[in-house]
Amino acid sequence: RKVFFDTHALVCLLEQNGFTTQQSEVIVSALVKIMNTNLDIIYKDMVTKVQQEIALQQVMSHIGGVKKDMIILEKSEFSALRSENEKIKLELQQIKKQVMDEITKVRADNKLNLNLEKSRVKELVS
Repeated sequence: RKVFFDTHALVCLLEQNGFTTQQSEVIVSALVKIMNTNLDIIYKDMVTKVQQEIALQQVMSHIGGVKKDMIILEKSEFSALRSENEKIKLELQQIKKQVMDEITKVRADNKLNLNLEKSRVKELVS
């Protein structure tokens, strides 16, 4: 453990300002204990670079898994939408065919009616 200030210089400074050598050493010792305790608390909350890299790799792996799951879900949803779309297309084609058949039937009926009417008018004229 490193001390981040010159303890001897602090003892000398305290002695110059009226403290005895013993008092100065006790004060400096107390400061060193306080700093060490604070550093211990700080170090407990810190992680090492290796731990941080491991956590980062785990998070990235989890993100990769989520991305894969999203792609799978998108593909399954798209395939469901495609199949539903195909069903709707088939239904539309059937409806179109029915409409075209009805139109053809109505035209044929109208032509028949016109031809019958023509024939009736010709008979009346003749």
